[in-house]
Amino acid sequence: MTNDGPPTRHLHPIGQDEPPFDPRFDHPADTRQPPQDMAAEQSCLGAMLISPQAIDDVTAVILPSDYYRPHHETIHNAIVDLHHRGEPVDMVTVAVELQRRGELQRVGGAPYLHTLAAQVPVAANASAYAASVLEKAKLRGIVTVGTRMVQLGHAGNLDAAQSHIADAVDLIEDTAMRFGNTSTTSTGLKDLSWILGGQPPVIPPPTICRRTDGTALFYPGKVNGIFGDPEAAKTWLAQAAGVEAMNAGGTLAMIDVDHNGPDHTAARLLLLGARLEHVADPNRFRYYEPDDPDELRAAVTDIVRFAPTVTIIDSLGEVFPMLGVNTNDGDEMTTAMRLVCTQPAQAGSCVITIDHLPKSTEARATGYAIGSIAKKRMIRGSYLRAEARQQPAPGHVGRITLRIEKDTAGELRKSSGGGYAGTFTLDSTQPHVTTWHVGREETPTNDDGTFRPTHVMERISRYVEENDQCTFTDIKDAITAKDKILRHAITTLVAEGFISRIQGPRRAQLHHSIALYRETEDDHVQQPD
Repeated sequence: MTNDGPPTRHLHPIGQDEPPFDPRFDHPADTRQPPQDMAAEQSCLGAMLISPQAIDDVTAVILPSDYYRPHHETIHNAIVDLHHRGEPVDMVTVAVELQRRGELQRVGGAPYLHTLAAQVPVAANASAYAASVLEKAKLRGIVTVGTRMVQLGHAGNLDAAQSHIADAVDLIEDTAMRFGNTSTTSTGLKDLSWILGGQPPVIPPPTICRRTDGTALFYPGKVNGIFGDPEAAKTWLAQAAGVEAMNAGGTLAMIDVDHNGPDHTAARLLLLGARLEHVADPNRFRYYEPDDPDELRAAVTDIVRFAPTVTIIDSLGEVFPMLGVNTNDGDEMTTAMRLVCTQPAQAGSCVITIDHLPKSTEARATGYAIGSIAKKRMIRGSYLRAEARQQPAPGHVGRITLRIEKDTAGELRKSSGGGYAGTFTLDSTQPHVTTWHVGREETPTNDDGTFRPTHVMERISRYVEENDQCTFTDIKDAITAKDKILRHAITTLVAEGFISRIQGPRRAQLHHSIALYRETEDDHVQQPD
C-alpha cells in the first residue's frame, strides 16, 4: 500500500515559519537522490586509514561536511583528530577513538572500518577521490539553494517570503564563498594554506632577456620598466627581449602610443633577429597603435585575452595624456597604471614599460622617470635606468649601461652583486642585421687596484658644473649613492684636477668645476674595440 499524502514536514525546512507543503514542488516525485559518489567517499576514508600522507591530501581538498553520508563525516573527524594529536591512525586506533566518543556502532562498527581500508583502490590517489567528493558536494549545495528559493517563491505569502529573503541571500553567499568563482565581488583574500606543506616560498627569478652569464633582466607576470634619456636604446632593449621570447616559442604584443609605425617596428624586430613568419603571424606578434582612450582600453583587453609572453608599452609618457591623466596626481597615475600595465601582468605577461628621464638635474638625480613617484611604485618587477655610453647608430656599436633603480623581488640585484645590471651592446656595423647582447663588464679600478666609481664621478662632475660652489650636502641630496662612495668619488675628482674645493662660510667646503669628467674618456674604463 502506498501513501500519496503529503509528508508531515518539508524535505528541506527553512525555519519555524516554513511555507505550506506544495506537492508540485516539495514532493519527491522523481525519487532521485542528491548528487553523491559513495565509492569516492569510502575510498577517501580507506586511504586515510592506511596512509598518513592521504590524510593531508584529503583534508587539503574537502571539509568533513562535504561527505553525503553523515557516518563518513564522523569517521573523517576521528581520523583527523588522531592525526593532529600525533597519534597513529589505523583501523584499530580509529575504532578505539570512535568507541570513546560513543559513535562506533552508529557508524557501522569496527567491521565497516576494515571494509573501507580493504576497498580503497590506490591510496596514492586520495586527492582524486577527494576531488570527486567535492564536486558532488558543490552540486548538492546548488540543489539545496535552488530548493529553498523555490519554496520561498511558492509560499503564497509575499510578506512571509520576504521575511526569509535575508536567510536565502546568506545561504547563496555561503555557497558561493565555499565553492568559489560564483561571487560577483572579490575580497582579494588569498589562500596561504600551502605554506603548511613544509616547503619555503620560492621567489621566481627574472626569465626574460638573458645576459651572457644566463641571468635575465625582466620578471614574467610583473610590471617591469626601462627609462632614460632619448636615444638610450630603451625601445631597442624591450624589443630585443620580445624577439628573444618569440624565438624561444613565446609571443609578443606591443602598444605603440609613440606612433613609431608598423613598418618601422616590423623592420626593427627583423633587424634584431625575429623571424619573418613570426612578425606576420597575429598569433605570435600583435602590434597596436591606438589613437584614443577607447582604442587603448580595447587594446589592453585584447592583450589580456592573448596573454603574450612579453608586452611592450611605448611609452608611458604618451599613455597618460591619452587617458587624460594628471601625471602629478598619484591616484590618477595608479589607476592608469593598473589599467594599462597591471592587467596584462596579471594575465601572466612580462610587461616592459618605456619612459623618459626629466630634464632638470635635481629631478634626474631621484632615479624616477618623468611624473609622479606613483609610476615607480607600480613597478613590481625590475626598473632599469638606461644610460648611453655610445649611442647606437647605423654602422656603429652602441653601448648602454643598465642600472637597477628598483628590484622588488631582489633576485636581479642579488645575481648582479649590486646596482649594475649590465651593458646592452647593439652592433649595427653589418647591413640588414643588428646583433645584441647584455653582458657584464669589469668594474673600473684605479692604478693601485682600488675601486674607481666612474659612474658616480661623472654624475658629480655634471652636477658641480651646473651648481657652482655647492656643498657636500647639496651633492648628497642630488645624487643617489652611499656616503662612502660619494666622498671617495669627490676625493678622486679633486686629486685628479677635475674639481677644486674652497673654504666657505661656517667651515663649509664649496666645490668648483675645473675640468669636465666623462666616464667614456676615462682610461680606467674598458673601452670598445
